[in-house]
Amino acid sequence: MKTQFYTFNQNNSGGSFDYSEHSGITHYVIIEAQDLEHAVKRAEDIGLYFHGVVSGQDCECCGDRWYEPWSDEGTDEPRVYDKHPSEYERSRFFKKEEKEIAVHYLDGRIEWHC
Repeated sequence: MKTQFYTFNQNNSGGSFDYSEHSGITHYVIIEAQDLEHAVKRAEDIGLYFHGVVSGQDCECCGDRWYEPWSDEGTDEPRVYDKHPSEYERSRFFKKEEKEIAVHYLDGRIEWHC
C-alpha cells in the first residue's frame, strides 16, 4: 500500500491559532494517508474541522479555521509550500515553546518541526 502526505493549513480565525501538543494540532498539520478521503477522516479524528463559519465555530469575518488540501494528490514526503518541514522557517505568530508543523504518520507517531 502506497501512502501520501496531505497538508492541512490553519487560518487564525478570531485572531488566534488552535494548538494542542497532545493531539498534534498546530498551524500546519500533515497527515500520512492512503488517499485524500482517508486523510480528511484522520484529520477529523484528531480534532480538525471544516466549514467552521457555516457551523458557527469560526469568525465570519476571518473565515474558516481549517482548509482541506488544495489538491487530491498528496506528496511522497511531508511538505509545506513545497518545502520539507525541516526547511520551513518559523513564523512570528507562534510562541517559542510551540511548534508550527506536526506530521502525523500512519503508524501513530507525531513528528514536530519549527
